[in-house]
Amino acid sequence: MRGFQRTLICLILTVAFLWQSKVFAADVFCKIEYYFNGTNNMRVILYSKTNKSYYVKGFTRDSDRQVTVYFSDKKTFSSESNSVLIPQSMFLLPVRVILMPSDGSLLFKDIKNSPYKDHILFLASIGKIDGYRDDTFKPKNNITRQEFVKLFVNVFDIKIEKNIKKYSFSDIQNCWAKSEIETLYKMGIITGMKDKQNRLVFKPNDGVTYEQAIAILARYLKLKSISKNDYNSWANQYINAFVDNQLISAEEIKGLKLNSFATREWIAYIFSKTIFK
Repeated sequence: MRGFQRTLICLILTVAFLWQSKVFAADVFCKIEYYFNGTNNMRVILYSKTNKSYYVKGFTRDSDRQVTVYFSDKKTFSSESNSVLIPQSMFLLPVRVILMPSDGSLLFKDIKNSPYKDHILFLASIGKIDGYRDDTFKPKNNITRQEFVKLFVNVFDIKIEKNIKKYSFSDIQNCWAKSEIETLYKMGIITGMKDKQNRLVFKPNDGVTYEQAIAILARYLKLKSISKNDYNSWANQYINAFVDNQLISAEEIKGLKLNSFATREWIAYIFSKTIFK
């Protein structure tokens, strides 16, 4: 009986430890105040979605446009707070802030080798994306159409239409992102397709292709194209607009299978590019 109790206690402690280790990725985010109190400083402030307390442990200048702020949920000194002042003279504004636990680990344990690591961390650090409960981001997984819409709404802080009584798509009644989907549809940002019964459908659980993601973003951002390059895609107009506005290079486009499903890491990359050039 005592052996069983010890095992149970160990199991509870293990579960508690694992839960604590994943809180950072889902919980902490920051906001930036430029020219703090009229000074040549910017203030990075840590916030929590669950009202936890986080403390700044220091920062490093990664480049002219990026800073990494190290944090912990443990307070070591009485002077530690949830914010830090950083001289703006060290950077070209605006600055991309990345949060990192003070032990040097990443917010997500499976993005170390991702070519889009900094873009993923940037969106997570400003509270726009979350990972999974196992502390992963699953960067190589495809993103579904409803996941893309949910992320889109979150990244651009779009006000969702509430109390919708009738939905335009026939297949989103039981969809967890149906309000977001309907909102973007009425804004003219997304379109659906007709099924065999001539009903308008969205196919929320299908993947979103690279060209679809670019087209939706270009419509929302009202990007204009000058180039007439042919990428062998129905979305040539939108792709050219992205290239002309330096949100992506022509070489990158040629390296994509435009009609295949986009990965989570690439979607994070392209959202990061649209909000932080």
